[in-house]
Amino acid sequence: MRRLTLVLACCVSLPGTVRAQQRAVTLAEALGLAQRNAPAVVQAQGNARAAGAGVRSAWGEFLPRLSATSSYGRSFSEGPARIDPITQQVISGNTSIGSLGMGGSASLELFTGFRRGADLANARATVTEADATLAFQRSQSALTTTNQFLLALQGTDLVRVRQDAIRRAQEKVAIANAKLATRAATIADSLQAVVDLTNARLRLLTEERNLVDAEAKLARLIGVEGRVTAQADSSLFQVVSLPDSATLLSEAADRAPSFVQAEARVRSARASLAVIRSTYFPSISLSGSTSFNGSGSNNYELFNTRSMNVQLSWSLFNGFARERDMAQRRATLDANQATAADERRRIGAELTSWLAALRTAEERVSLTAQSLEAARASARVQTERYRLGSIFIEQFNQAQEALSSAEIEAVNARYDYLRARAQIEAILGRKL
Repeated sequence: MRRLTLVLACCVSLPGTVRAQQRAVTLAEALGLAQRNAPAVVQAQGNARAAGAGVRSAWGEFLPRLSATSSYGRSFSEGPARIDPITQQVISGNTSIGSLGMGGSASLELFTGFRRGADLANARATVTEADATLAFQRSQSALTTTNQFLLALQGTDLVRVRQDAIRRAQEKVAIANAKLATRAATIADSLQAVVDLTNARLRLLTEERNLVDAEAKLARLIGVEGRVTAQADSSLFQVVSLPDSATLLSEAADRAPSFVQAEARVRSARASLAVIRSTYFPSISLSGSTSFNGSGSNNYELFNTRSMNVQLSWSLFNGFARERDMAQRRATLDANQATAADERRRIGAELTSWLAALRTAEERVSLTAQSLEAARASARVQTERYRLGSIFIEQFNQAQEALSSAEIEAVNARYDYLRARAQIEAILGRKL
């Protein structure tokens, strides 16, 4: 009997898990690092800069085109005498003559059938879309990082819960062994306590594995090698006071990054349609040039040549290509308008759903906290009753299992609230 008691007591010791030193980050630090390392955000930033250059280029279409040329060369005339093409003088054969020329030209489109205005509107819509895409990618990066941060933080809490369960299981083994030594309990109680301790350790191993996975994925998101530890700050678990649902729905319908994106595509499609419509109008352009030319035969004396032209061009018929392009652009515009309307409805539906989830999670936090306090008190009472021999081990196990379940439910409720809040912030594109 003593040998069996010693074997059961040896099962009490829990192998210590030494956690290597690793970097710890708060949620704000993780969000800042993720913004700098997320490929989608970096690409969206580049697209926003390129869109700004597109607006400058569209404005440049209202300005004249300028160019300048200069040339110098030598020509060798072999054969009989002939007339110099520049000076119109007779030159003898077998001579080498240098030539010099310089000039400039300018052209300006006076009327383009309103194409330049449509191009400028299209460029501005592209900037709006690029900015909205950048805001959307930032909100999605923040949502992904927040969820991964919460997984890592929740994993830490669940590991702690499992460690508490192991300590309670160790206490149960110790009580069972003491009762076995005094013959106040049977060997079945001690064996059952060892089985419960083993199961508690197995659950801890699972939670530790999940924690490693969450911390490694968080490290990748913020651009760090290996693992990082999620560190909670005082403001993370604060309950926020939200405006009424109607106010949030109205804000989301007008300012949500995904909806601004869709609206910008509508304006861009409408401007593209105007560009095609401009081809039905004539275009008028003004151009002028001046040049100075001379040759070595007259000591490079420069002679001026000037020209000024006004050109009108009008495509009267191009085989119905314009009508085809107009039909295609109208179809694109109709599709973008339908997409924008559907996006408004989708945002409203998602926001309504997540607001309900947030309120439910808030209630769950309060209820699970009360349940946890009751489960702790019950576990303390049942522990003493089992120690005194007034209950069997089955009732003792039920109290401990109820406490473990209450602890897990309390942890999950807190993080479900935070996830719902993060989803709402991603929809609105701002912090609550």
